[in-house]
Amino acid sequence: MNRIVVTEDIRRIGIENPVGCLISGLNVQSGTSELDEHVRELERRIDSNSEEILSREEVTAYHDVFEAVGHPGQEPAGEQLVRLVEQQGLNRHNNVVDAYNIASAERGMGLGMHDVTALSGDVHVRRASGGERILPIFHDKPVTATAGDVLHEVDGQILGILGPVDRDAGAYRVTEETEQALLLSLGNKETSEADNRAACRRTYDLICETCPNATLTFLDVDTIDAADADSAVVSP
Repeated sequence: MNRIVVTEDIRRIGIENPVGCLISGLNVQSGTSELDEHVRELERRIDSNSEEILSREEVTAYHDVFEAVGHPGQEPAGEQLVRLVEQQGLNRHNNVVDAYNIASAERGMGLGMHDVTALSGDVHVRRASGGERILPIFHDKPVTATAGDVLHEVDGQILGILGPVDRDAGAYRVTEETEQALLLSLGNKETSEADNRAACRRTYDLICETCPNATLTFLDVDTIDAADADSAVVSP
């Protein structure tokens, strides 16, 4: 897994500087305490002034992406997370997912993290043809993409969807069996490449507090014409 392949029409809806990285050498554990102070600081910050995060242009511009794909009323994942932390505190899962959620909520940015231990192909980010399905994390029923939604996939396996929901696929969630994870910051027209890289780097730095042997590799990003996408993606 060396690169992210993005169709040109993805950039036209405002996803202009997508960034992705592989984080390897993970030791996923539940019940760790090393990130407790980071969690407390995040909760204090959001409790005192969540709008400081949510009013930033880099956050509000996610709404423009949803409007461009035909879901103007959708609440982006980063915003959802900040609201949940404000209402009930950060829901703890494991050391790696907690690190990812802290980095996402600090910035109000929607990030995607997936277990890619068993996957090896390029990451493809494209518009949906319509009819593609995933079972999102924490959902009981599959979600079906409509034409024009945004999908990202590896080896023909859909990892996440930005459309009727902004969710990652439950089949590739990070668990205690995960050894390598793909972290994506697709961003929007207001997030620079540096912003998206910083979100990934922050996640990695937090992961290293419990996984000191973890390594980070940023992926190259290539753009192709949408007409070439079908031949570029490996079918499952």
